[in-house]
Amino acid sequence: MKAVYTARKLPNDGVRNGWYEALPPPPEARRVTSTVTADWAVLGAGACGLAAARRLGELRPDDTVAVVDAMRVGYGNSGRNAGFMLSHHSHGGIKHLDVARQADRLFGCGHAYLRETVETHQIRCDWSDWGQIYVSASREGDAHLNAVADGFDALAVPQERIQRDELEAITGSKFYTAGVRVQGAALVQPAAMMRGLGATLPANVALYEDSPVTELRTDGAFRLICPDGEVVAKQLILTNHVFAEEMGFKRFRVVPLGLFASLTRPLSDDERRHVGNEEQFGLLPASPNGSTVRLTVDGRILMRNTFTYARDKRFAADLIEDAAANHRASIAKRWPALEGVDLTATWGGIMAMTRNEGRVFGEIASGLHIVLTTDAAPMTRGTACGKLMAEKLCGIDSEELRFAEMIPEAAILPPDPLLRFVANRRLDKIERSEPAER
Repeated sequence: MKAVYTARKLPNDGVRNGWYEALPPPPEARRVTSTVTADWAVLGAGACGLAAARRLGELRPDDTVAVVDAMRVGYGNSGRNAGFMLSHHSHGGIKHLDVARQADRLFGCGHAYLRETVETHQIRCDWSDWGQIYVSASREGDAHLNAVADGFDALAVPQERIQRDELEAITGSKFYTAGVRVQGAALVQPAAMMRGLGATLPANVALYEDSPVTELRTDGAFRLICPDGEVVAKQLILTNHVFAEEMGFKRFRVVPLGLFASLTRPLSDDERRHVGNEEQFGLLPASPNGSTVRLTVDGRILMRNTFTYARDKRFAADLIEDAAANHRASIAKRWPALEGVDLTATWGGIMAMTRNEGRVFGEIASGLHIVLTTDAAPMTRGTACGKLMAEKLCGIDSEELRFAEMIPEAAILPPDPLLRFVANRRLDKIERSEPAER
């Protein structure tokens, strides 16, 4: 059946990525400049797409795989996150324990595959098995932290309670009241990890960057139309995250939420005296209005908070400025001596949240498949889903694949403007609540 799907928006928001800018310039991109033919095409070179392409290349060494991305690998969402590669996660108040257990199994699967790949190829991305600490800073936050702990108890995940004085020793800040520490997570430089994953794909996998796909045509094969060429493949896997809906696929299955982060310049030796006694740390908020905070091995502070409804998939300059102001205030609240420290970049990324902790994973037409990472722990969950999709297509069964397919399909959401109204009201409520946590 012939069809044409036109991309209404492309993944290029013009926003700087501080993680990416902290790296040396990459080699020149290989772009789609002619007709490229392959057995498989993967649209999107984030965590999902690179995992799917890598596993296809491993399992089908005689097949060719073409991965196509509109930007450079590491510049988009998978290179903009906070750099937590979670093997377990609890957000508290687990509603569906079976679904939470299935998701937790995916986190572990993705974490293990990433770790194996990073170690095998010696990818230099500051990988550290530091773990994660969930933190609170108020009585309300402590209640959320207790819910996080209860969630880990329900999942049978070992945890350690961290008292205020120990948190102060780790972070150098009197801001936090309590914490819950879980082992197993890795801290990484996410843009560096993504670049390394893209550079170490199997020999039968070709990566094409800076090649936005403006149209998808189906006429017995799948034709990805780029400005200067095309990719023609027998089978296609869509791993282009929320931009799949811009081509008309799985619309209104996820709520696209923008989340903002800033990186400081490297702190001086004198400034580092104010941020605790460890080389690095990674803190996740127990409260929805809290901040994700990292001290990186090169002495930078990452501050992440501030949400927006991101159906437009663009971040205006004034929104970036507001987020930067919030990040400066959050740094000053934790470390008054660092008030005014320079931010090297502020950026936004998009998370895909579902109404029912559901999945977007499977075949949507003959030869056309989709994997969209949703909800919590998008890097490890996305890596797992990409890997498992490749295994499914190659006829390999596993307990993890069965877990992935047991998760309910993402529920349909109301269209805009109703969804925009509901999402904005919820975000406004979060922003007004528990201001002491931000």
